Amino acid sequence: MNELAWIDYLRKKVKPAKDLLVGIGDDCAVIGVGSQKLLLKSDLFIDRVHFNRRKISFEDIGKRAVARVLSDFAACGGKPKFIGVSLGAPRGLDKRYLRQILKGILKLSKQYKFSLVGGDTSGSDQLMLDVWGVGSCSKPILRSGAKVGDYIFISGKLGKRAFNKPFTPRIKESQYLVKSFKINSMIDISDGFILDLYRVLRLSKKGAILDKKSIPLTNGDKDLYRGEDYELIFIIDKGETKSKLLTLKKEFYCVGRIVSKAFGYKIKDNNKISKVGVKGYTHL
Repeated sequence: MNELAWIDYLRKKVKPAKDLLVGIGDDCAVIGVGSQKLLLKSDLFIDRVHFNRRKISFEDIGKRAVARVLSDFAACGGKPKFIGVSLGAPRGLDKRYLRQILKGILKLSKQYKFSLVGGDTSGSDQLMLDVWGVGSCSKPILRSGAKVGDYIFISGKLGKRAFNKPFTPRIKESQYLVKSFKINSMIDISDGFILDLYRVLRLSKKGAILDKKSIPLTNGDKDLYRGEDYELIFIIDKGETKSKLLTLKKEFYCVGRIVSKAFGYKIKDNNKISKVGVKGYTHL
């Protein structure tokens, strides 16, 4: 069972609670508390799976672990409020390294104005962090909202960020987009552009036609599938004004259109249209 199939299985088996607005399968769960929409997210960060502690500073481990959750808040059009971190540490790990991990987390706390509210600690065979968070938004942007005719955008160039390095979650860009334009769907690129766009198409029950020459690649075709770009894929409503579309095209990259599910998931390259091979990074 691969990761996508496992998520589908969970969605069939788990009955959503009455006050749950969005459950399993999106970037965050969404619950309603009065007039507020709260985003819930957790994310594992494991040595030799998500990072290599011999190639990254411990401060950057703290930053990257938390930034992954912040990126999911951005994908839903939200901002962080509270973050908790549970830590599994190999016995004998020098405590100065733990202090450096905390230093990285607290730097992001100051930058993005969230509170670190707790967590758990345990011995572990390898270093790992389980980050959980609560965010807020006025209206959650989901993977399921893309419509036929909508425009597919990417917030930045693919393949430019080195692995094992901290990154900037696109919260600022997300807030600008949701306040200024009609965004029908959004996701962050954690497992590769092609695979993550496919996740939008699956939940929206739509297809896509991509324009190869418009996709901003740093290192060639492999950038279509590599993970951890943490740029946003965002879907702009087809009825957005021409002036706003022009503004968006100056600031970001328009790479295709949403089409019917019957058309499929395809890419145009030098006037040749072919099916997209869906692949990227998967955990199972």
